[in-house]
Amino acid sequence: MDLRSEVFMAPQDVASNTLTHSTEAQTKRGSIDLAHLDPQPLLDPLAHVGRETISYKRKLFHVLGIGCVGVTYGYSQASPMFVLGILAVVTFIFSGLDILRFYVPSLKARVRRDFGPFMRNYELDRLSGSSWFLFAALITVALYSREAAALAFVYLAIGDPLASWVGVRWGRTKLPGGKSLEGSLALFLSASVVGVAYLLGGQALGTLAPLALPAIAFLAIGGALAAAFSEWLPLRGLDDNFVVPVVTGGVITLLQLAV
Repeated sequence: MDLRSEVFMAPQDVASNTLTHSTEAQTKRGSIDLAHLDPQPLLDPLAHVGRETISYKRKLFHVLGIGCVGVTYGYSQASPMFVLGILAVVTFIFSGLDILRFYVPSLKARVRRDFGPFMRNYELDRLSGSSWFLFAALITVALYSREAAALAFVYLAIGDPLASWVGVRWGRTKLPGGKSLEGSLALFLSASVVGVAYLLGGQALGTLAPLALPAIAFLAIGGALAAAFSEWLPLRGLDDNFVVPVVTGGVITLLQLAV
């Protein structure tokens, strides 16, 4: 519209015209119409966090957290009883808070806000994977050898997130338990390599039992196979963070009897 003609417009027309231009300008700038604003992002602090971002944060937390437990236990001189004592205290406190959040809305909201990016969607309303792992760690350290427990933790730390990533991106062949053949192969191969390197490192440090290279390969590969198969088990209600270390540690302990 010509600026000169705008001078002769009625005041209400000028206001309407100005509002129209202002609205169009806001739309071009990406402004949001509050009247049509979806309230869900305001209610859900995770609404603006992309699924890939959450996934990678969770995987990094998984690798570093569980991996540190495996490396520290396997490469330290700490006795199993001492480690069990620490695990018992940590499990009691963490799992207690994990369960308490279901009964205290403010605590549940705080956990969702602060730790939501590191949790799966179903963990927001159920026991978290961290609690499942702590329960498994207590059983594994109490029942199995240091080598078996440490390897089981390392396999879970490295193999499980890698299997998930490969399965999501390239998984085509479905297996029991909702897993994919491609993801299971990734878990098996990565765990085998990491297992051999881990046992060799433990021997170099003198913290793990001395073994010949064929025995190391036997334990590492056998344990990796057990870790891959354990994810297929139809154990409803049990988390992989519990099943993988308990089953894998038990199999490695049995394999040690043959070397």
